Amino acid sequence: MPPRPYNSETRRRKQAELRERIAAAAAELHAQQGAVATSNADIARQAGVSLPTVYSHFPSQDDLLGACTAHVASRAPQVPVEQILGAPDLRVATERLVDAADALNAHFAPWKAWREDRVIPFLARMSETARAQQTALIAQLLERHLGAGDHREVAAAWETLLSFDPWHRMVHEHGLPRPAVRRQLVQMLLAVVGPQPAARSHSRPRSTKS
Repeated sequence: MPPRPYNSETRRRKQAELRERIAAAAAELHAQQGAVATSNADIARQAGVSLPTVYSHFPSQDDLLGACTAHVASRAPQVPVEQILGAPDLRVATERLVDAADALNAHFAPWKAWREDRVIPFLARMSETARAQQTALIAQLLERHLGAGDHREVAAAWETLLSFDPWHRMVHEHGLPRPAVRRQLVQMLLAVVGPQPAARSHSRPRSTKS
């Protein structure tokens, strides 16, 4: 029986699987030793492929980092935007936002801890995009609970407090448990806003006991 012709769809699938294997190997090494210290030869060994195969799929560092970050991001917890913006009051919205930021910081910690967005332009651009997205979400939250107005200063402060470095310092350098860090962050964010009128807080009146 003559051999079956090689199916182009099968070839594309195998190439996609190989590309994903290389990206996963790069992500693992970048978590262990950082992207700067990881060579393509290291990645080839980790993935079990030849060095030319790595270059064939990822001709540039940006190509490789794009696939690596996509691999890591695809496994990250999703930000529950609708739940955050649909919260009944500012405190609940803040708690949900902090929970989401905590989950993301914990997921990306092995890579972000190397602070390589300070030395690799591709990662710097990704960090800037993430900052802009987080700030936009915060601005929506503030407008919903504080009303229309200029909330840029508060949004900038919130984005900074929720960013990776403060979280990493409290969790990994001071050794605080994550629930305690989340609690402290909620308090700090609300302190930036300051006391709110009862009508805006949507808080229920406390019941009085005789």
